[in-house]
Amino acid sequence: MRNVKLLICLDCNSVFNLDYEWKECKCGHSKGKYIDNLNAIFEGDAAVPLGFSNASLITAINNQPDQGLGEEFTAFVIPRKCPTFRKNDELDKPVM
Repeated sequence: MRNVKLLICLDCNSVFNLDYEWKECKCGHSKGKYIDNLNAIFEGDAAVPLGFSNASLITAINNQPDQGLGEEFTAFVIPRKCPTFRKNDELDKPVM
């Protein structure tokens, strides 16, 4: 299973997954795409990259309750300096 990368647009609150073609939020201020099986790029000052633990998600799916609040899993905001998910205008800059 590929690590799932997501974007949230802070302007319209859209959360969306990426694909190999550009995808954008509802308002058009944030967009992103995979460039290979691991790496992705995004654009937009309102775009914030998100991720979640695949193992945690699979465990939550396997333990999905019939009712109640649901099963939690681990999600996180990806760091600003991430070698595998970079802002398009920062591609030529080294990751420190």
